[in-house]
Amino acid sequence: MSLLAKTILPKDKPQIISTRMLAAPRELVWKVLTTPEHLKHFWGPDGFTNTFTKYDLRVGGQALFTMHGPDGTDYPNRFKFLTIEPPHLLRFDHDNGGEGPVEHKFVGELELFDEGDKTRIELRLIEASMQARDAVAQFAIEGGLQNLDRLAAFVAPMAHEKNLFEIERSYPVSQERLFQACTRVEELRKWMSPPGMNVIKAKQDLKPGGHYHYGLAMPGGGEMWGKVTYKEITPNSRLVYLQSFSDPAGKLTRHPMAPTWPLEMVTVFDFVPEGPKQTKLKISWIYAGDDKTEAETFHAGHASMRGGWTGTLDTLQNYLAQN
Repeated sequence: MSLLAKTILPKDKPQIISTRMLAAPRELVWKVLTTPEHLKHFWGPDGFTNTFTKYDLRVGGQALFTMHGPDGTDYPNRFKFLTIEPPHLLRFDHDNGGEGPVEHKFVGELELFDEGDKTRIELRLIEASMQARDAVAQFAIEGGLQNLDRLAAFVAPMAHEKNLFEIERSYPVSQERLFQACTRVEELRKWMSPPGMNVIKAKQDLKPGGHYHYGLAMPGGGEMWGKVTYKEITPNSRLVYLQSFSDPAGKLTRHPMAPTWPLEMVTVFDFVPEGPKQTKLKISWIYAGDDKTEAETFHAGHASMRGGWTGTLDTLQNYLAQN
């Protein structure tokens, strides 16, 4: 079951409503939802692929495609478009086009809500009766959530492109242990720095809106200061914060060696369990501003970021092995 998408079963309507927040603007989400070259990559539950033979996006037009199940079974599908309101609402009749043994008729709706630089999507399946809805609810709920998760994974790189940097590493520790090492100030000061730098200050207020202020002594002399502002703390699962350079007093500053570097970066730590004693740490740096020069500076720094983070994650690996 998805941890990001959710489903609602109204008590008074024969509907199944799945909703999810997408890290992409509404116009981009609309584009991928109405272009078969994109749709074929993510439409349907996990493990399914698609072959489109027709896509006529107009009221009265049709989309004809076959969903190929992971077991090799083919499922013919037909959409008859009823309402098209770009970039907000797509409404269609669904059936199998008179082909194949499985016939699931319903009205489908895809509605997109603008949430700043993100989009909230609602996928609604409208059945003929409450009895018909309940008969397909178990499969439709799981399939709908997986479908929205696949859409999110597909559209995110398209939305960020140059503005996203990612690196990941798996560690032979539990999800809880890795989260502790990444959030406890007494542990952060022992590993959270590039090789060759020493922590000279580490002060933390671990709560949404709180800060982690730290100072590093550089190998050739001099100091580098940084400040974290926590935005989201989901124990053992997710950590989101704004990362900035600062002065010793905690005031935000520009990169001391790159004045066009973004003033703030969105940083996301995802702790993904891979077993009782195995956890993947996925780190994302996102530039969310609109300054072209800053975006280009960020993109040009991806190689050096990978080198720096690789060294830091090596230090974390050694630290966890000894603690």
